[in-house]
Amino acid sequence: MNLDTSWSHSRRSLRFLSMLAAAAAMSTGCTRQSGNGEDSDLYVQGRIHVEKTTKTRWDSAEKDVAQAGKNLHPIRVRDSSSTIPVADLTPASLRALKASDRHGAGDKRLLSIIDGSDAKKVVRSSGIVAEVTLVRGSEYKSEDDFKDGWLPLAIVVLPPRAPGDPVVYPKLTLHGDTSWVFVRERKDSSWAGSLVRIVDGKVEQDPLNVTASSDSLEPVLGARFAWEENDESIWGTCGGKCCKMTGK
Repeated sequence: MNLDTSWSHSRRSLRFLSMLAAAAAMSTGCTRQSGNGEDSDLYVQGRIHVEKTTKTRWDSAEKDVAQAGKNLHPIRVRDSSSTIPVADLTPASLRALKASDRHGAGDKRLLSIIDGSDAKKVVRSSGIVAEVTLVRGSEYKSEDDFKDGWLPLAIVVLPPRAPGDPVVYPKLTLHGDTSWVFVRERKDSSWAGSLVRIVDGKVEQDPLNVTASSDSLEPVLGARFAWEENDESIWGTCGGKCCKMTGK
């Protein structure tokens, strides 16, 4: 009886750990690739099961999304460059970028702030709701497109901030209103990122660190926040990979 109970408990523990691992993967915008051949009836753009009528409706809308992807042109720079040429960024061109209306393409969070020292941290609500969404059509850009130059990946929206207010999240230099995330891949396979915003009618940008996923991860077609202790990051699909972007 004791042996059976222990075995049952062990199986429940393993099942629980597997559920935790799956939840952790989904929270970052990546899922483990399936190699068991059970994906044949998954809707290709959403990785979910849908009935035929829904698939037909989504496929029809997908033509417009694909066209939006064609309209996104890489901003070419020298391979060593870590910034986007100001001449290639205008307030009008940034505002013309549309957020994806794909189900699951965005993430909205009530952000938290961590106060205190490492010995005693206090987590409290910032009272600020932030939203990050994939740029419409960016999921149709290949890795080669990102190697060709800077491409917009995500749009981050926060409530407007009064002049002089402190930066909401220093690591990502989120000031408020709208910011745009651009990324590119260098010849050595490393990635670069830039967080772009409009200030007093002019375009400003801050560098971002970007790390791309390994082949064992499959990107969810969307963008996500990952707010952790000492780690404020954004996840998004980039050329078939899953990219994590953090402040410098």
